[in-house]
Amino acid sequence: ATQPLQVEQEVARLTSGKMADLTINCVNVPETEMASILAAKDGGTIYFFSMATSFTRAALGAEGIGKDVNMIIGNGYAKDHAKITIEILRESEKIRTVFEEMFVNK
Repeated sequence: ATQPLQVEQEVARLTSGKMADLTINCVNVPETEMASILAAKDGGTIYFFSMATSFTRAALGAEGIGKDVNMIIGNGYAKDHAKITIEILRESEKIRTVFEEMFVNK
């Protein structure tokens, strides 16, 4: 995430050059904004949800490379988040299995 050109190349390879519709940055590591920007396609959305995000760096970085993206800043709260989480765990066996392996079957 701190090597933006490598991230861009890998996303381009995996998407046949189309790039990502949605990029979610949730790593608590500084200087990952440009990797998220480069991974997103023009018109794509980047969701920054990290305490390490520099919003100045993100805004100026996107402008500096001429990337037209929508940037959303996570605020740490979503209405009914607990209810939504329980519903996701009930409806998705794969996600439930991951949670069980991480938190139940230690």
